[in-house]
Amino acid sequence: MTLLVTGASGFVGREVARLLADDGGYGAVRLTDLNVPPIPIGSEFEAVAFDLAATEHLDALLEGVDRIIHLAAVPGGATEQAPEFARRINVDAPLAILEHLDQIRHACRFVYASSIAILGPTPSPVDDETVPVPATLYGAHKRMIEIALPQFARRGSVKAIGLRLPGIVARPPGPSGLASAFMSNLFHAALEQRPITLPVSADASIWILSARRAAWNLIHALHCDIEDGSSLTCPALHVTIGQLIQKLFPDPAQVRYAPDPEVQRLFGSQPALATPSAAEAGFQSDESLEALTASAFASIRAQAPSIAL
Repeated sequence: MTLLVTGASGFVGREVARLLADDGGYGAVRLTDLNVPPIPIGSEFEAVAFDLAATEHLDALLEGVDRIIHLAAVPGGATEQAPEFARRINVDAPLAILEHLDQIRHACRFVYASSIAILGPTPSPVDDETVPVPATLYGAHKRMIEIALPQFARRGSVKAIGLRLPGIVARPPGPSGLASAFMSNLFHAALEQRPITLPVSADASIWILSARRAAWNLIHALHCDIEDGSSLTCPALHVTIGQLIQKLFPDPAQVRYAPDPEVQRLFGSQPALATPSAAEAGFQSDESLEALTASAFASIRAQAPSIAL
């Protein structure tokens, strides 16, 4: 049987592929994205190009698959700019995969990469009882699939779990379609010791996770003990931008602030976070801000040399 990773050319997808290759205990692995994804050096993973908008051809992609980590998505800013296209990838594609698995009655573990965007901005502390109220189209798309997961799990074939990921660092530089890209840009600027202007204030508060820990959690979701169809908020560090800058920059004067009220509202006003259900199921945040920083820098340095086509 085969483990399928969609969105495998993406930032988190590459980290998932690296960890799967390092572990070596997951058998056959198929990586897919719109273009042929890179394969970790030393692995024998299969890599295929597949357009998830072409849902009529899912038979070939899903042949022999018994586990899926579904990462493919159109991110937040890009979703607002192209809502029809984003719906096909963010909603229609995962629904089509779930429907296909249900129709062929083939038991499959489906790990869905959801997002804290489903929660929306709230001044109150967030915990397992917080009611999702998405404030963006991207968040609404993610919530739609979360609602679908228990329905397919109830029908018996799909063993589904949704994992709500926070801000993940450090994404590659350049356009990403993410309004929260400033979090990753901050790490790149720190590594290069160059000035940066942020769209949030120093007291902006965020939930943050390293890419490697995000990938570890997604892989953990393949075998963790949790009720089928559940969606959990992933543990994360809750820090202010000022605290992060103190760890990253010897000279904090290199960082300037030009707060954008909407970016601050959506991505810089995150309250205290409690994730007891996820913690009980074995999911983890980075151990400390120092550990997250070291992991993010290691990920940036390793991106190019650790991947071979």
